[in-house]
Amino acid sequence: MNLRIRFRCVSAFLAVVSLNIFSGCTPRPSIQALFTRHELLSCGRLAVIGLTPEQEQIFMASYLRAFPLPIVTFVERYRLKDIIGEQDLLQGRLDDSTRAKIRRILGVEALIMCTYYDDDAVAAGGKKLRIRIVDSETGAIIGSVMTIAGDNFLNHCEMAVQALKKDLFSKEQSDKLSG
Repeated sequence: MNLRIRFRCVSAFLAVVSLNIFSGCTPRPSIQALFTRHELLSCGRLAVIGLTPEQEQIFMASYLRAFPLPIVTFVERYRLKDIIGEQDLLQGRLDDSTRAKIRRILGVEALIMCTYYDDDAVAAGGKKLRIRIVDSETGAIIGSVMTIAGDNFLNHCEMAVQALKKDLFSKEQSDKLSG
């Protein structure tokens, strides 16, 4: 009888300790470095760079669900690879002349430059998704967001595009009210 009570107490103690330890291991989802400019709404032809093909597809689906605006077209990855190499495509490396060439040849109005990575500052199992939306003509950043959460890419995409949308449309509403 005494052994059974001890076993239950030890089991309960281990369960409480495990919950406390593991609850701190995954990062609390958050959004940082968020801003948008109204020019984003006029960009109808976009290209995503810096992601794997699978991640790119997930991101585009999330973006189109969040921004079912007039017509948004994403340029095919293989078309971008004709202009820039795969290595540059995955690492998001572009100079002014390459950006201009992408705009001139493919008609891309904005480049969505993404990086999805582990970060030592984030708790175990945490990832960051960093997105910069760059006007292909001017090089100006017209949107930016960074998400911090667990290792679920779809969750990062949904958080990021919803934050961009909320920021963009809240600015648009305040501009209408003040103008």
